[in-house]
Amino acid sequence: MFGLRGRSGGNHMKITSRAPAYFAAAFTAMTASGALAQSSTNVATVVVDAFGEKVGSEQIGLYNEQQVRGFSLQESGNYRIDGAYFIRSANIVDPALDGVTIRVGVNALGVDFPAPSGIVEYRLPNPAPGAREQVEFAYRDYGGWALLSRGSAASADGKVGASYGLNIINDTGSDGVPRRPRHFALVPVVRPNDNVQIKTFISVDRFTKQGDYQTTVTGTVLPPKQPNPGRYAADWTKMEQWQYAGGMVVGYAPSDVFALQSSFVVTDLDRERGDFTLLTLRADGTGTANAVRSRLNQARSAAAETRASLKTAENQRLFATLRWRNSKSQVRPGVSVPFAFVDQSLGLPVTPEPPKPPGVIPTVDLTRQFMGGVGYEADVTESIWVRGAVLKTHYKKQVTPPGGAARTSTATPWLYDFATTYTPDDSLTLFATTVRGLEESGTAPNNAANRNEVLPAVMATQYELGARYRIGAGVTFIGSLFEISKPTPGIDTLNVYGLIGQARHRGIELSLTGKPAPGFNVVGGLALLQPARLGDLVDRGLIRNRAAGVPAVTGLLNLTYQLPFLDGLSIDSQVNYTSKRLLNPRTGIYTPAYGTLDIGARYAFKLGSSAATLRARIGNVFDVDEWMAMRSETMTRVQRRAFRLSLTTNFDHPGLFD
Repeated sequence: MFGLRGRSGGNHMKITSRAPAYFAAAFTAMTASGALAQSSTNVATVVVDAFGEKVGSEQIGLYNEQQVRGFSLQESGNYRIDGAYFIRSANIVDPALDGVTIRVGVNALGVDFPAPSGIVEYRLPNPAPGAREQVEFAYRDYGGWALLSRGSAASADGKVGASYGLNIINDTGSDGVPRRPRHFALVPVVRPNDNVQIKTFISVDRFTKQGDYQTTVTGTVLPPKQPNPGRYAADWTKMEQWQYAGGMVVGYAPSDVFALQSSFVVTDLDRERGDFTLLTLRADGTGTANAVRSRLNQARSAAAETRASLKTAENQRLFATLRWRNSKSQVRPGVSVPFAFVDQSLGLPVTPEPPKPPGVIPTVDLTRQFMGGVGYEADVTESIWVRGAVLKTHYKKQVTPPGGAARTSTATPWLYDFATTYTPDDSLTLFATTVRGLEESGTAPNNAANRNEVLPAVMATQYELGARYRIGAGVTFIGSLFEISKPTPGIDTLNVYGLIGQARHRGIELSLTGKPAPGFNVVGGLALLQPARLGDLVDRGLIRNRAAGVPAVTGLLNLTYQLPFLDGLSIDSQVNYTSKRLLNPRTGIYTPAYGTLDIGARYAFKLGSSAATLRARIGNVFDVDEWMAMRSETMTRVQRRAFRLSLTTNFDHPGLFD
């Protein structure tokens, strides 16, 4: 990534984006200690804010890869991998990554050509000289087990290396249904000289389980809580899919003045089965259900980018990008199996599996996009930094229904972003930004009449003011005010999912992270959000002026304490809070607020000559059980109390190739 860095200059702290430093850091990483990122890593001790960080299977933050500031990043497509732009039609598995960071606010200032709502940044690993293996065996949350094997190897001169990972999981979900994920990853790296890095990656995900289900309601009263765990999908439903991702990121940095990066990334989802059951319940827990026996659905995306950075003078930089993407989805409707009467206390009646649906012509959605942009940044004074960039895009979407004529829409807007910071001293940074982007609107959810229909792209604009303040040497506070507006999708009065008005999310974000005292680490975050909906349906009183499934208040407080009397042992706890969520904007029904407590312990020790970590964690200690509204206007359940135990062992051979 063309990154954000702090630099001391006398009594001042500046924020600059120096692109060549990214490549230099990547090359230098080859000679580092080479410790593998692991799921037993205490991610709370490595974060720079409380907005979202993931390492292995552990994550912390107010946001995640799917939702930031009340919007779906899966729909808007704001993803980067090692700084490279790409479109995520399929997931990238954890063994392929060193970690994932959600970048918003001050920590998004180092991203060239940022996007509204934030950026999800994936980091590929850098193998160090020698060889390393890591083996983790885990007892999973609700029974079952997982085996993770990761490793890396690189030549002594750091010119050739690779990382790999294999993850086999046989476990059970919170709903009591067995799951069978299989993950594989390979990340080769070649550095022919000090100026060039070639990094490739392959990610494979095979996933199977029984089909999913969700619940919606009629009327204005929630049904009773379902037995926990409870299973309300038709017994013949299944989910079977392959996800592939791969690509190449090439960096060239001949000096501290100039840097160039080119990338090509492909992601591919083949969903052989995606069966789904929707329950529609009354206040007494009875109602109807509809199960869908799906057909094959596919989504593929390819994206390429070339970026350049040129230092034109001391503390001044020009940067540019050329981007291309091609996305294609093929959607085939499923076959519905209605249940005229269900009682959630009894579960769904047993029904025979319908025959495999005959093949049909899919609806084909094809999107092509070209973008080109330039930008400039500079330290205007010792305390003031500015950046501005413009991006011209040509976007074309073509949707061809079975037996129908193709429908085409195009957009050729100018996009922009501007940012400035004021740093009066080493402790305080004030910042202001605005960014305008073109975003996807996603597809219609399973409960809509036009299930899986792809929506057109929309324009999104964000404004933000904030501050970062370093409280002493060990703690950092970040606060910001923001507003994001764009056309919004939703379900209309005919149960059709489409653009129904304008979304305007105004909010306050607060983050407190660091080590306030020896042995203590704290991560605290709070998001106060006003997820308003505007438009004709709101003006006519047909829907509420609030987004479905988005809480107004989200908070967390994570504390870690390293016990002084036993080296290597730490304990941690986390309190999470989510306010009520609107389930149905037409009836005004909400799901309740809830809070959960997680506790855990981590013990690092020697197992023979190898470093090992024993990790235990209990999630949702008090087994809080509540309905939880989703953005699709359906409900799911808060995950029930869970226990996980894992043992991770690292085997290092740093001088193997000397």
